[in-house]
Amino acid sequence: IAFISSPSIISELLATGYRSTMIIRTSFRRLLRGASLQQQLKRSYTCAITRGIPDSFVQALSSKSDPQITISVPKAREEHAEYVSFMRSAVPTVHLPASEQHPDCPFVEDAAVVIGNRAVICRIGADSRKGEVGPIREALSQLGLEIVEMANECESATVDGGDVLHPVTSFGGDFANRQPSTSVGRYLFVGLSGRTNMDGVKVLDEAFRGYKGGIEVIAVPIPDITESGALHLKSIVTHVDENTLLVPSGRLGDEVLAAMKAEERGFDAIRLPDIAACNVVAINGVVMASPTECKESTAIFETGMNQRGYKIKYIPNIEYAKCDGAMTCRSILLDI
Repeated sequence: IAFISSPSIISELLATGYRSTMIIRTSFRRLLRGASLQQQLKRSYTCAITRGIPDSFVQALSSKSDPQITISVPKAREEHAEYVSFMRSAVPTVHLPASEQHPDCPFVEDAAVVIGNRAVICRIGADSRKGEVGPIREALSQLGLEIVEMANECESATVDGGDVLHPVTSFGGDFANRQPSTSVGRYLFVGLSGRTNMDGVKVLDEAFRGYKGGIEVIAVPIPDITESGALHLKSIVTHVDENTLLVPSGRLGDEVLAAMKAEERGFDAIRLPDIAACNVVAINGVVMASPTECKESTAIFETGMNQRGYKIKYIPNIEYAKCDGAMTCRSILLDI
């Protein structure tokens, strides 16, 4: 999966201030020319966006009221360095600088919803975070994506990208026996949470309903964080591929699956006792997950991944969990 892992090219482009979209696209083509035809056909994600950790990260928004829970910025940076290193081993990764004015800026996922070459720039639900979207918009624009400004479409709309689940299959596993997969994904599930409202869902529906052959946008009500402990939809459920979801055992998982009509829509659900273990990043045949102390969750998860031919990469998420952050929060994956 490392055949296009050349972050130095992207770093050079960042250093020039993204002077030319054509240069970036040419760079990706140059990277792909070195790959075999089989590899090119099986590629899915081709780029990722991450962001640095500011000193002000200790002030990141959190539902945790326990004064004993404090964030260690040095440890957070260590965890994030491992996260970014893995991303760079999988795809070229644009790593944006941190902003001290925005403690939550490492959680880039919330700033945009991207499918193919179209990116919706979100109106993040928390007022203090709305200024985070600027550098994300600039990076996506300079990478040549079509930009849709949610704020221009509806001034009352709010969406956090963490509430948006787009189950797709990115290639991986046993290449000799697996058909190439470049699926767009049939459904876009949008959690109605304390950060995402119905006006935001409507903007996403208008942006993606007829895109790439048609994507069905589905609103999914989720319990308030005070009841569930889950900030976003993807705090509860994420995907391994376009047919497989990771969902917590128990009532919360049952309610979310029912709201998604997951069984009716043909999804398989792997149920895990530990809700934190249900948040993973599936990228090009590797599933990045955070370690869990729940042995039952680990056993079920690893069995499910092995059966489907996916590799697993464990990366700690300790400091980010202290401010409601999960594995998906710290990256935006692109297929451009």
